[in-house]
Amino acid sequence: MSTSRTGPSPALRASELDRFSAYRAGEGGRRDAADEILDLSNNEVMISPLPAVAEALRRIGTDVNLYPDPTAHTLRLRLAEHFGAGAEETLVGPGSAGVLQQLLLVLCGAGDEVLYAWPGFDAYPLLIAVSGARGVPVPLTASGDHDLPRLLEKVNSRTRAVILCSPHNPTGSRITRPALRRFLDGLPSHVVAVLDQAYTEFDAEEDQRDLTPIRDYGNVVLLRTFSKAHGLAGLRVGYAFASAEIVHRARKTVIPFSITRTGERAAVASLQQQEALTARIATIRRLRGALEDDLGAEGLVPTPSAGNFVWLPLGPSSERFAASALEAGVRVRAYADMGVRISVGTEQAHRRVLLAARRHRSG
Repeated sequence: MSTSRTGPSPALRASELDRFSAYRAGEGGRRDAADEILDLSNNEVMISPLPAVAEALRRIGTDVNLYPDPTAHTLRLRLAEHFGAGAEETLVGPGSAGVLQQLLLVLCGAGDEVLYAWPGFDAYPLLIAVSGARGVPVPLTASGDHDLPRLLEKVNSRTRAVILCSPHNPTGSRITRPALRRFLDGLPSHVVAVLDQAYTEFDAEEDQRDLTPIRDYGNVVLLRTFSKAHGLAGLRVGYAFASAEIVHRARKTVIPFSITRTGERAAVASLQQQEALTARIATIRRLRGALEDDLGAEGLVPTPSAGNFVWLPLGPSSERFAASALEAGVRVRAYADMGVRISVGTEQAHRRVLLAARRHRSG
C-alpha cells in the first residue's frame, strides 16, 4: 500500500533565477543517431582527441572508486609552467563555465550587477543569477562587436564584474589589444574584467602565452578551457589566470572533486602536445575559411570570425535558415531575429550547410 503526502509546496525563496529557463532546456536527445543529423550547433571540435591524449585515456585505470585529487595539483602546476604564471595565479575547475561560477561567487552577490554583451553565451545570465547578482546585458554593435564605450557607460557603484568574450560567442569578433587596454584603463578598480577566452586558440592574432593583462591590471581575469581547441568538451576542464588574491578566494568555492582524474590526466597530456595541437588548429582555421568562402559564394556573407564557428547575420530569417539546415541534415544554432551560428565541422557537414544556404536563398 502506497501513501502520499498532500499539502502546500515548500516555500521557495524568490530569486533572480526565476527569470530564466534552465540551460538549453528542452534540447535533450539532440544526439539521436537514428535521425542522422550532424550537429554543428554546440561549437564542439569535430576532430577526435589528439593521439597522445587518446593513448593517455586508454592507460587510465578503473580506480573510479577513489576520489580524484581535490586540488588538481598536477594540472595547476603544468598550466602555470606552460604559460609562465605563478601557481598562486592559476585556477582550475570543471570547464570554463564552472570556473566562471567560482569567480562570480566571490566577486559579487545580492544587489550587485554584472555586465555582459548580448547576444552571448547562454550560461552568463544563469551563472550571474546563481551568484545572487543581477545581469545587465549590453547589445553588440551592428557589426557584432562589443560596444566597449557603452559597457563603460553602464558601470556604476553596484557593478562588480564585466564579462568580455573574445573571440566572441556567437559572432566570432575579437577585441584587439589596443581596444582592450583602452577599456581597462577606463574601468574603475572596484570592477573586475573577466576576459572569456574559450576560443582564443583559434584567433591567429593572439599570443595565448601573453598574460600581460593580469600583469598590468589587478582587476583582470583570463578565463580559458580545454573544451574547444583541445577537444576535451566531454571531460569538463577549465582554468583561469588572475591575481593571487582573486584565485585564493575563488578556490574556496569549487565543488569538491569536480575535476575528475580522467579529465586532469587528459588535460595534462594535451598540454604537452603543442605541435600536434597547432596542426589541429590550422586545420580548423582552414575549414573555417573554406566555409566562409563557400557561404559567401552562395550570397550569405558571414562576419569575420576568430573562433571555431561562423556567424551569419540573417536577422528575421535566422530561424528559417536553421529549419532549412535541419531539413538538409545538419543542426545549427539560430538566435531569433539576429543570426545563425555554425560550428566548423567536417566537409560532409559543410556540404549540408551549403545545401541549406541554397534552399534559403531560393526560398
